[in-house]
Amino acid sequence: MKRITGHLTEKNKKWYAVINLYDTDGKRKEKWQGLNLDANKGNKREAEHRLRQILDQYNTDDLYKRENMSHADKERSRVAHMQVADYLPEWLESHKVNVSETTYEGYKLMIQSRMVPFFRACGDLKVKDITGDEINDYYVRIRNDGLKGTTAQRHHALLHLAFKSAVKRRVIPSNPVEQADRPKAQQYIGKYYNTTELKELLDKTVNDPIHIVIFLAAYYGLRRSEVLGLKWSAVDFENKTVSISHKVVQNDKGVVGMDVMKTKSSYRTLPLIPQVEEVLLAEKEKQEEMMRVMRRGYCKKYTDYICVDAIGEIIKPNYVTDHFKVVLKEKGLKPVRFHDLRHSCASLLLANGVPMKMIQDWLGHSDMGTTANIYSHIDSESKKASAMAIGSALG
Repeated sequence: MKRITGHLTEKNKKWYAVINLYDTDGKRKEKWQGLNLDANKGNKREAEHRLRQILDQYNTDDLYKRENMSHADKERSRVAHMQVADYLPEWLESHKVNVSETTYEGYKLMIQSRMVPFFRACGDLKVKDITGDEINDYYVRIRNDGLKGTTAQRHHALLHLAFKSAVKRRVIPSNPVEQADRPKAQQYIGKYYNTTELKELLDKTVNDPIHIVIFLAAYYGLRRSEVLGLKWSAVDFENKTVSISHKVVQNDKGVVGMDVMKTKSSYRTLPLIPQVEEVLLAEKEKQEEMMRVMRRGYCKKYTDYICVDAIGEIIKPNYVTDHFKVVLKEKGLKPVRFHDLRHSCASLLLANGVPMKMIQDWLGHSDMGTTANIYSHIDSESKKASAMAIGSALG
């Protein structure tokens, strides 16, 4: 921005300061400012002094500079001077259209419950002033609060995304998150059931309200949202296939069904396993019978969903997680998470010689690295084969 200049002029026997301002295209425009002094020789020196003061203010004070900014420049300046605690929620609302509803709700929870309170406590920390030091302090806080490394990395990724937007908009010159230390995560090794344990689980939960949910998760290694999102229309009994293309999630708005899956690879079509077909047909018959018996008392809203309760209401995700823990304790079974049924499915596939690439496709992972990182530690059969090969070679 050009340095502001000006001169004195006399009008109606009064001294005025005429300020030369410039727009973003460099075009000059004059601004007249009264000095409240009579135009005589005795006041000229005082008028010159006041002119210098005005010019100094224009050339040093950001507020004066912003008077002559374009709309875009003013917006960048506004964001730069925002407190970080205010910027993050505002950024999320602008970013909402770029993510799924589930992702948005997850981001919102992180920002409102963790980030806003922390950065608010930092005082008047502005977007233009934040550095890697403050962000590292945030990581220390959430780790001290008990958040695991993987979760802390999600916070890191969210902050990086938020300040990347500020860099792209030319609010700040560089991303302060890149000056911080990315939280380290220890690899999570999930528990899993072997064949005997899985069979025992399925046998002991035959009459449980979420048996069908457990059964489908065990056989197909589906995520919780994928199991609950399965519809009868996704099962092709003629061509013997099951399509995974819908999910059910739970947020502050309640239970929501959506066709937007976690990744592109999550959309997949799997063979209809004979045992699964048998259970599904029995479940369909049971639901139709309950509908006939209960008539108006049966909920018709979710008739296309497979995983519903006795009165036709969809089974809620949070209920599955909570009830699964209760079931395992009541039946005297090894405690695992519901998601560990997915790990159990993968471990059985590995133990029976199914290649890692095929397991990736079965589980709907977006890349081989994800599958290998999670399940390489349970690939015991391939390790045994390797041991036998080297033993035979050097025998």
